[in-house]
Formats: sequence, C-alpha cells, structure tokens
Amino acid sequence: MVMFPELRALVAKHGMNQQSMGNIINNTYVTFGRKLNGQSEFTFNDMLAIRNFFREKGENVTVDSLFFDWKFAKENC
Repeated sequence: MVMFPELRALVAKHGMNQQSMGNIINNTYVTFGRKLNGQSEFTFNDMLAIRNFFREKGENVTVDSLFFDWKFAKENC
C-alpha cells in the first residue's frame, strides 16, 4: 500500500526530496522517511507545516487531503 499518495505526488511535483521535506518539519530526512512510510507518525505541527508549505506553492490542499482522506478511501473499498 502506498501511504500518503497526495503528499508523495506534491513532493515529486515540486522537486522536493526527503531532506528538504525533513527541513520543513525540522527533522532529518531519515525521520521524514519513517513518517512517510508509516513507521512513525506525523505530528499535527508537521502536518500544518507541510500543508502551509504547499499552500505557499499555490496548491489547494488540506490536512485531511494530505494525511487522512487516502486512508479512508482505501479502507472503504
């Protein structure tokens, strides 16, 4: 299962990598990677920082769309 598909798509679209995303949430690339792969959880502050970053890039995203909607859609299939 691919976790956080919209987040992954935006990371790729904007040419970001795990290091740059880790910097946004004041973590290392290893920690960001663990969160992205479900080995650790994103904090609410992480979620807000990531959402705000992509909104500043012109993306119309919400915390739900980045971190929760994909999970509910998968479970309801």
